[in-house]
Amino acid sequence: MAERVKAATGWDDKAALMGESFIQWVIEDDFIAGRPAWEMVGVEMVQSVQAHEEAKIRLLNATHSCIAWAGTLAGYQYIHEGTHDAAIRQMAYDYVTDDAIPVLHTPEQPCPINLEQYRDVVLDRFGNPAIADTNQRVAMDAFSKIPGMIAPTIRDKLARNAPFDSVAVLPALFLAYLQRWHAGRIPYTYQDQAMDPAVAHAICDAADPVAAYAADTTLWGEMASHPRLVDALRQAYARVLAFVAQRTGA
Repeated sequence: MAERVKAATGWDDKAALMGESFIQWVIEDDFIAGRPAWEMVGVEMVQSVQAHEEAKIRLLNATHSCIAWAGTLAGYQYIHEGTHDAAIRQMAYDYVTDDAIPVLHTPEQPCPINLEQYRDVVLDRFGNPAIADTNQRVAMDAFSKIPGMIAPTIRDKLARNAPFDSVAVLPALFLAYLQRWHAGRIPYTYQDQAMDPAVAHAICDAADPVAAYAADTTLWGEMASHPRLVDALRQAYARVLAFVAQRTGA
């Protein structure tokens, strides 16, 4: 890397690092006593970072988890492998397009970000094999990620009395993943600080694991056992099991 930098710039940089072509730095422009002209070096200075925060949580973080859970179920080790699987990429794309974008960008409250472009950039970044990010790292902590990154979109869709079939696939993927963990068939150590292992095993051992999963208040809060949540998860779980069977023959 240092040789490439020297050839391109003439500078002998002893600490040259490889990085993505993508870079984004967003700062809320609210300072009590002035600030440097950060916009001169590419920083986005905005009145509120809320839209950017929501986009990162719902379009990037939730999609990342989707690909990690699905990729593990399909037998992949790395995020980029799952991203290049057409079925997994479609799950992530449909979640963002069908359910996340419609609640983040509405006629009443338009989003200042081009969310379709953001979606496409995220998927392209996740498909970069040079990053070599592991499913093990991204799949962890689902019992905090589902309530923080995925349940809000379901809650918003419920409030609009709108269907949420595509976002329901994400927690359904984790239920299938959890069942595999329960059976000792995850090929790496799963870590989850918010998960009570006894509760998780009980969900998997239940006569109706989908209903038990939907009833967990750690995951769903006030939505726990909501009939529409149970129904959407049941349908999504059937789709996930069909996906797994197609990939593994099981």
